[in-house]
Amino acid sequence: MAFSFKPVMHMLSNKRFLRISLFVGPLLLFFLLAAAFWASPQLRDNGIGRGMLPWLGPAEKPVPEFYPFETISQFSPVSLSVDEKTTTKELCDTFPSYITNRIQPVLKTGHGEKRVKIEAQLNSSSACFSNEDLLIFSDLDETILGRPVIDILADLPPSFRVDNPDFDNYLTMQAMRRNGTLDVDEAATAAINGWILDRFKFLPMVERAWTMRPGRDWYVFYETDTYIVWDSMFRFLSTLDPATPLYMGSPSPGRVDKTRPRHEIKTWFANGGPGFVLSRAAVERLLARDVGPAGQLLDPPLTTRWLDLLRRECCGDSVVGWTLWNVSVPVSGYWPMFNPHPMHGVPYSDLYWCQPVITLHKTRPEDMEELWRWEHSRRQKDTPLLYRDLYEFRHPGTPAVLDNWDNGDWARFGPPGGARVDSFETCGKACEASQDCVQWLWRGLDAGECVLMRQVRYGVPREPEPIPQPEPKEGEEAPKEPAPKPKEKWVNFKSGWMTQRIDRWRGQRTCSAVQWVGPSITRVY
Repeated sequence: MAFSFKPVMHMLSNKRFLRISLFVGPLLLFFLLAAAFWASPQLRDNGIGRGMLPWLGPAEKPVPEFYPFETISQFSPVSLSVDEKTTTKELCDTFPSYITNRIQPVLKTGHGEKRVKIEAQLNSSSACFSNEDLLIFSDLDETILGRPVIDILADLPPSFRVDNPDFDNYLTMQAMRRNGTLDVDEAATAAINGWILDRFKFLPMVERAWTMRPGRDWYVFYETDTYIVWDSMFRFLSTLDPATPLYMGSPSPGRVDKTRPRHEIKTWFANGGPGFVLSRAAVERLLARDVGPAGQLLDPPLTTRWLDLLRRECCGDSVVGWTLWNVSVPVSGYWPMFNPHPMHGVPYSDLYWCQPVITLHKTRPEDMEELWRWEHSRRQKDTPLLYRDLYEFRHPGTPAVLDNWDNGDWARFGPPGGARVDSFETCGKACEASQDCVQWLWRGLDAGECVLMRQVRYGVPREPEPIPQPEPKEGEEAPKEPAPKPKEKWVNFKSGWMTQRIDRWRGQRTCSAVQWVGPSITRVY
């Protein structure tokens, strides 16, 4: 019987074809997808603010979880055409005052703070709250711009005065108030350490806020230099359940929980500067006290319960975080929506370009009202204020060069080794030569330092200043004869931006989707 090679050859051909197909098919698909990707800005951006330009940094790892919430502004009208003639009343007529039935603003200040800070706050971010809506807590009863300010330390029990030298600052201030020397004797008033008193305000203000305005869905605690985008805050809180114990803000490292054998836990708290938010359920849990069979309260009130810690801890926001941790309410970190940086110090990059701005810390008084008025003209019905939008407020890089200006050293790196950089111009050329660089800073005169940066930052004015001399090292022997005093050295500051490069980067990030991030304690600057 004759043997036929045709079936064998047919099988071999099919196998060879299969192998080629398995190799070529995915390769062809890859090139087709790549072509489509580069041809479409929408695909390239994907609505989340990440293009392919490398110089502003990769996305964080792991990529945060984004929530596709559709939110609507409660302001009406949503935005206004604002000029220098637009009054505060006209701006506040757009404010949804009814929302304070559910959301309680609580502003913390101190008598020793510069008055310009609270005045700027009350003329801008807090301007639209009525006296009944806004609670202002301090270390002295007074009236500021017609607003009642409540002394939150006045009702603390006598135990706070015992063996507590820090609290003597409060007693001294009260005594000077009674004898008429407070603010009259400027030296004695300045000697009162208001900052050291500040930590004692946090727990009492949570208790008092609940006592005065019980049962609100949300309690928003903030400070005089906190700028709150209330439209973004209202949108954010509308996506959450106040019946869930929630404690939210910008996370900072706190105390270590050593109560569990062989398993220490590093805890976190919400930095008070960018503000923090407590849900109704969180406040209820924090203030809960055990009750005996006859109805008697077995536990002391919250503030008294933690007096020993308050004596030792530096900061009240840290104590708030620890007390909440002890009732199983850990902080939910919502950086960068709660931002510890000031507006002029925000480093813009891929990390959060399409994420909402809710709060900013360390806002300068001169920026407060201007930012507030600008915000009213930029508000949109379906989209909160994003970092993409905030960029437009100061527009770093316009102009492209600024003398006596410090745009920082965030995400810095140096010129390549061997490069001769001895001026502002050669520093700029080093930036241009690096695809990672979007701005540069020349520290001139005696410093002669070139700083290149991967992220865009506005910065602040900065005049020439002396360079600090190094201190003698500990244990170092002093010379037998005093050395001649060295000549004082100086540094000046000049900043530049790669405007075309920045504009190209911005143009590729359309933010077709808002990135509402989930909670995280690792997603920080």
